[in-house]
Amino acid sequence: MKSPIPTIVLHLFLFLILILLAVLPNQVLSRKELQPVLSLKHLEGCRKGQTVKGLHDVKIYLKSFGYANVVANSNNNRNEHENHDTFDDVLESEIKAYQLNHNLDVTGELDTRTLKQMMLPRCGVPDIDENGKSSMKWNHYGPNFKFFSGNPKWPPSKYNLTYKFDSDGAASSKIDDQTLRDVCARAFATWAVRTWSHFQFKEAGEGEQADIFIGFRRGAHGDDRPFDGPWGTLAHAFPPTYGILHIDADENWSTDPTSDELDLESTVVHEIGHILGLGHSSDRRVSCFHLSQVV
Repeated sequence: MKSPIPTIVLHLFLFLILILLAVLPNQVLSRKELQPVLSLKHLEGCRKGQTVKGLHDVKIYLKSFGYANVVANSNNNRNEHENHDTFDDVLESEIKAYQLNHNLDVTGELDTRTLKQMMLPRCGVPDIDENGKSSMKWNHYGPNFKFFSGNPKWPPSKYNLTYKFDSDGAASSKIDDQTLRDVCARAFATWAVRTWSHFQFKEAGEGEQADIFIGFRRGAHGDDRPFDGPWGTLAHAFPPTYGILHIDADENWSTDPTSDELDLESTVVHEIGHILGLGHSSDRRVSCFHLSQVV
């Protein structure tokens, strides 16, 4: 009978895997700057008490990434807050939480750095869960390497994870099936090899069951996390043990890390971290670098 993995080895594995997700960005970019997601430049300098057209878009943006859960409000108050362009107390609190999470100056205002951060394409996994807890920095102390709230994990019987491809037929992408398979094989190998992890990954054969399903989707696709077209949410994945990874088919994906387009492989590597149970990190030092430059 195989002996159990020593506790010290498991601790070392967890530390290393957390570091790897920390250096993979919430914003998965190509080597060059990308165009902004939202046209928010005109909101620069907005602060509490002002009413400016477009603040409604900021409120919807923050809600989509979990910041509506920072401040407790009734549904009526929440709807009132979201449906006008007034910079109220709720928006100020949400912006402060966002700034803390992303290592920005906590001004509570829409300053230049905050707007620049918001206008970058990013992963669709929320920064804050439905209970108002963050896997990032704003309500934690110590290292910025965090599991999802509740520490969801794969059971020991699932250290050998299998995956299948399940693209929506209507979500066509210029990335063909074989290219996606090759990209995902390399991405899984990154996690299996570079972290010394006890996880192993294998593509499931025809007719076999799988733990993880990967595919392109477009717009609303049935999981309450609709994609928003080009230059917005790039992809999302779910924590253990849901095993779902969706990629926005409307993005201009590339497998060439030197191109000006979005790099598919670094995006998939990032999302696999979520499938393994890791949340976002506040570490922004490498947020504009391709994976090969930082691991």
